[in-house]
Amino acid sequence: MKRYFIFLVAMALLLAMASFVVMWTAPEAFLPVMPMLALYFAVITGVQHYIVLKSMYQSPRRFVQVFLATTVATLFIHLVVFAIYLFTHTVHAKLFSIVFCIGFAVMMVFETSAMVITISKERKKHQNDIIQKHN
Repeated sequence: MKRYFIFLVAMALLLAMASFVVMWTAPEAFLPVMPMLALYFAVITGVQHYIVLKSMYQSPRRFVQVFLATTVATLFIHLVVFAIYLFTHTVHAKLFSIVFCIGFAVMMVFETSAMVITISKERKKHQNDIIQKHN
């Protein structure tokens, strides 16, 4: 889990650095909220991953329910944040929509790949435990 959070921070820093590159190369396309979106996505993704892993270790049977519930909850949170910003900053709506969707896609790919790796490691560990018990 420690390794995951190191990669999560690295991903957030890469997104923030990308926003600063936009600020230096195309200042007309930069929004001051861009670096904060990297932090926002990192926090939401980290909390979601922590909750899902905690449920997997406590009760593997509830894992699917918790995974789906946290996915729906995070999508709803993203929708609310997205809508609030669009209604309060209509001038920058198109640019914010593009930036938000890019950040969302990057973090979604990161979270999905991290979850697949974690689940496969836990499955192998569980299978090895079963084999050792029978020997």
